[in-house]
Amino acid sequence: MTCIACFIDNENQKALKQKCFGLDRFELKLSKYKELFINEVNDLKSVADCDCNFKNTDTGYVEWTDCFLNEMRKNSIIIESTFDKLISIYISYISESIKIATDKLWDFLNEYDLLDETEGGFSYSTIYYRARLDDGSFNKNDINNFFHVPFTKRELIGNQRFSISGQPMLYLAKSVLVVEKELSTSINKLAFSAFIPFYKDFYSKKYFTIKNTLFNTIVKSLPGIIKSGSQLDYYNCDLTPNKNSIEKDLRKSILSQILTFPVEHKKSFMSEYVMPQMLTTALLEHKYKGIAFPSTKDFSELRSCHTFSDHESNFAIFIDYSPDIPYDINLLKDFMHFTFNGTEKFTFTVSEILDRIELVFKTNRESKKDYFVFPLVSLKLHIEYLEKSTLKGLNYFDTLYGKIELEFYSKVIDLYIQMMK
Repeated sequence: MTCIACFIDNENQKALKQKCFGLDRFELKLSKYKELFINEVNDLKSVADCDCNFKNTDTGYVEWTDCFLNEMRKNSIIIESTFDKLISIYISYISESIKIATDKLWDFLNEYDLLDETEGGFSYSTIYYRARLDDGSFNKNDINNFFHVPFTKRELIGNQRFSISGQPMLYLAKSVLVVEKELSTSINKLAFSAFIPFYKDFYSKKYFTIKNTLFNTIVKSLPGIIKSGSQLDYYNCDLTPNKNSIEKDLRKSILSQILTFPVEHKKSFMSEYVMPQMLTTALLEHKYKGIAFPSTKDFSELRSCHTFSDHESNFAIFIDYSPDIPYDINLLKDFMHFTFNGTEKFTFTVSEILDRIELVFKTNRESKKDYFVFPLVSLKLHIEYLEKSTLKGLNYFDTLYGKIELEFYSKVIDLYIQMMK
């Protein structure tokens, strides 16, 4: 048996979904997932009685999570109806048309007020990575060679979870490890680049976010809030989820899990990609600019990372078409970008990078001008969240993955130091 904390963990949900493998229709997999999901909800026990990594016996935390669990069970009809609605949308796709199904998905998002799942520019003011096969056919110091697939080479673009064959998108990853996983290519065979969005160019645009909101609140935020002495009452508080938001919270959670359903077999058509691609189509039609979502790859080999780490995050940005040039040049101007020029030694240590970041912070504090160092704040947090983690028995930042990230951090720091002169 599990508790509410380990039940809503993405790894547990992924395991539930993988139990549906073997069924020969995706609609049957979704129905089986619904059955497993509801059965587990009915069997959940208190976080105080669980043996998982999220076990917590703090009285305030136990009371809050027990209240949430009780309300979750009372609203089992919401769980059932949400699954049924999403399954019916998928069936509309296979039995009617993609247009009808996409319109139904958009109506679902509107009807249940799920389109507010967006984040502001601060969430994106951090470093992202891209890579491509290092086959010697391109200049690795030219950022254009790491940008989206050019409009002149649409034939190279296959189906991805949130993109459609032939339609360029700019896929970015929060860690080098995610890039390797998503490309299914060894890190030793890849050439890397890094991008940092300019806050001023991103803060006013709409980006739909797919995330495990319940886990982020119950596991990441709530323990620290209660430990600080804050008195929280699930039935009377401003923190969501709460009693008044339970229906919306459950629908968001189920939608997120279905959109990230793992692929059982890689083929020319993948049923698991239908709902995400319909979402992309709907968001494009309604002037959204991209989607933030978690990777569905296996990161079990990365151990002891901080609960707050979001190393598995991806960011897909929609591209504006140009009839005259092969790239969306205006989008490229929205980023600071970095490449390797061949002089890198990959010898930086965590302490060296942290010391240099603190030096930039000190200079910024003493300056009459604010240099907007928030990206460096994000880098510092990323280091702290992974500093004690291990990958294949080595400290993350002693691996090539970590060394590449530290090298890019140094380039970002160099840029800030140059700006501050």
